[in-house]
Amino acid sequence: MARYRLRRLRRLRGRNGRLAGSAAAAGVALAVIAGHAHTPSGGEASVSGAQMAAARAGGTLDCSQLEALWESAGGSASAAFTAAKIAEAESSGQQYATNGNSNGTTDRGYWQINSSHGSLSTFDAHGNARAAVLISSDGADWTPWTTYQTGAYAGKCSRLGA
Repeated sequence: MARYRLRRLRRLRGRNGRLAGSAAAAGVALAVIAGHAHTPSGGEASVSGAQMAAARAGGTLDCSQLEALWESAGGSASAAFTAAKIAEAESSGQQYATNGNSNGTTDRGYWQINSSHGSLSTFDAHGNARAAVLISSDGADWTPWTTYQTGAYAGKCSRLGA
């Protein structure tokens, strides 16, 4: 886990080797103020401000960005990795992924939220993540997702150094 964080920090370093701290710190500070950042027991932010900004912007996201999006939507850090794997299995990290079902419902977004959930079924990046947090009881119940039930989510994301 430490190597994973170290590599993420290395990506934030500028030309002179200094950490691009002001931008990252500003993003984390805003997330903390908004009450959306989670910190592990070591007190270190689990996702960088840059990752949160990229995740909130939407588009096609990788696993670390999906983790950041999950956390920025109020999801627990302990469930973020599984949430990212499920989003990768459901939508390949694509914000506008859509699936029409034989029963007439439609699945939308990163976590393929079913239209039976009303306004929770949205393409909005933050709204889709928030819906996943609510529907899964913050990662305690993934059974509504077929990719979880079938095991198709397994191996969709990997952690460096883990």
